[in-house]
Amino acid sequence: MPTMKLLAAGILFIAAQIAPAAAQSSSPAGNTTILHLSETAERSVPRDRLRVELAAEFVDADAAKVQAEINRRMTAAQARVKSSPDIAVETEGYSVYNERNDKGPARWHGSQSISLTAKDFAQLLALVGALQQDGLIVKAMAPELSRAAREAVEDELTDAALARLRQRAEHIAAGLGAKVDVFRDVRVGNAGVPPSPLRAMAVMGAPPPLAEPGEAPVSVTVSADIALAPQL
Repeated sequence: MPTMKLLAAGILFIAAQIAPAAAQSSSPAGNTTILHLSETAERSVPRDRLRVELAAEFVDADAAKVQAEINRRMTAAQARVKSSPDIAVETEGYSVYNERNDKGPARWHGSQSISLTAKDFAQLLALVGALQQDGLIVKAMAPELSRAAREAVEDELTDAALARLRQRAEHIAAGLGAKVDVFRDVRVGNAGVPPSPLRAMAVMGAPPPLAEPGEAPVSVTVSADIALAPQL
């Protein structure tokens, strides 16, 4: 029985010694230095997709005639686009409005837009030229970077940003006579691509527009809170 009491007392003594140390290791000391750093890695990637917005527009004193002509042109345009399965098509805004003029009869303006997207620039521009001959006009054109192209470099840019972040942290820590202890609250953003639309206006029946895809800057930003520890 005395032996059991001595053993229990020893366990309680050891636990009392461990508890403060455990509490101290689970929370940072009040004088811990925390770095707040952010790094961005960037690369220029060729734009691999072209988006063109066209419109069927018509003006006449007869509203019914305006709507019928818009519908005819859009139906013909969609029939042409369907012959090119690699080109994505999306019909957009449709509007008909009346314009009153004190010097003449009222006129009706009708318009409907269609958006075409493809990776084959030459094929899409050839189709745009044919649609212009059918009575559509080019409203806007923009080379774009597809999601697949962006994601292809996302991991590599993340690795580069992380490596630079650690390099900076170690450099700053050395200058303070400390060392990197642990990374806390690491935040990694998705790859971002700023828009760079190339606007183009063309009259009905004009030659097809030209497009140079160029390159888009793709960037990934990594930020973190980094705890430093004294060098031993």
